[in-house]
Amino acid sequence: MKLSIAADKINRASFEAWIKRLNWIYMDERIQNQFNFQIYDKSSADELGSLYISRAKDEEKIKSQKLFCTQFINSTHIFTGSRFLGLHFFDRDKGKFSVAVERNAQLWYSQSPSGDVLVFVAPYQSDLGEISEKEIIIDRFSNPYDVKDKHIKKHLSIFFKYCSCTSQHATLNMTNYLFRRYLLLKDFRYRSTYRKRLLDVFERLILILLGCAAVWASLYAGGKI
Repeated sequence: MKLSIAADKINRASFEAWIKRLNWIYMDERIQNQFNFQIYDKSSADELGSLYISRAKDEEKIKSQKLFCTQFINSTHIFTGSRFLGLHFFDRDKGKFSVAVERNAQLWYSQSPSGDVLVFVAPYQSDLGEISEKEIIIDRFSNPYDVKDKHIKKHLSIFFKYCSCTSQHATLNMTNYLFRRYLLLKDFRYRSTYRKRLLDVFERLILILLGCAAVWASLYAGGKI
């Protein structure tokens, strides 16, 4: 590739990324509208620990520099406050018993330098236990313009279910565990790893079934059954 061609490709990619960062504004408005609709159900939101929304542009360093959305990495976070678990635990740092809570389950949209959008969920952080995964990518888009209301509604639905699955009151439920594994399997970062694990489990299951079939056949041939 010639130097001039490489320079032209980078220049065009840079301009496209600038347009995508500009498009973030309109996607963010759609997220805000869907968030506003959800918090009308205050009693349900309170059960999750209340719902909040924040953005990278709210950070003091960005605000003080008065940067525009095309001048920094955009992100929008929907997160829960603290949810009381109705139990006490011994806080070694404070040397006393404290009320146990779980907090900060998150759904967030993050934009890469290229302008692509990744959508994440993160589990509750709890005083009484840890969830094995730290965050899961549940969707990705090449342009914020592509993130429509129907997608945001779907993301919120997944997030609310993920909250119910990662609460300490429900982590040992098998259905909840399988839902979390399903999300991990769809995350492109873990897909190959989890597919290999599923294949390993499937192969072991086949070997067990073949072994049982062989035993059954031998018993049948020997007239035992």
